[in-house]
Amino acid sequence: MALSDIDVRTTKVPYGKNQYKISDGGGLYLLVKSSGRYWKLAYRFDGKQKTLAFGVYPSVSLEQAREKREEAKVLLEQNIDPGLIRKQERMEQRVASMPPTTTEPDPELISRNDHPYKLQPVALNQIEQNMIEDRRLCILQTLVHSNTYMLDENMLRTAIDSIGYKLSFDRLRTDIAWLYEQQLVHIEASTTWGIYLTQYGLDAACGRMWIPGVKRPASDQYS
Repeated sequence: MALSDIDVRTTKVPYGKNQYKISDGGGLYLLVKSSGRYWKLAYRFDGKQKTLAFGVYPSVSLEQAREKREEAKVLLEQNIDPGLIRKQERMEQRVASMPPTTTEPDPELISRNDHPYKLQPVALNQIEQNMIEDRRLCILQTLVHSNTYMLDENMLRTAIDSIGYKLSFDRLRTDIAWLYEQQLVHIEASTTWGIYLTQYGLDAACGRMWIPGVKRPASDQYS
């Protein structure tokens, strides 16, 4: 049964227990502890049971938690793991918060495009972020250069490889899923994904709008 605001505010941990879970349906539940009230989503992906945190009540309200549940369901319907998207967003926020540095990194480490978050020295973080943003722009521009603004993921990966980005299957899907979250591409999921460029994606690829997390194209690239 769906929760009410009163349920969320007043439910207490039963005597003798250290936590208590109350469900709102659709996998969304509130985990009540002495330390606080935590929104969680239980879901299955790739045959595995997983949990995604949505924040703490009252900073995240019941209505907001339900909105996050629906957003996660949309991703799951597209065969995208919402937990993977959250992990990438947190990593990018951590990288963006780090101070810039002029220290020269090891070029051999920079070239490891298919291992985007294993670079440990602070000196590499901003460079890695720039590489991610450049790679996303490359994906969008590859779709622009196709005849129909659409490619399946295998064709897209081949095209990206020919440019010089040797991406793993999981790395490419993570990038595509992030672009989908920003409404820059649309995904039709089957055995392989069909990737469709949206109007927002076209505008970002051509420099008519800027999306944080995607490199700005050169000003003369589409002139």
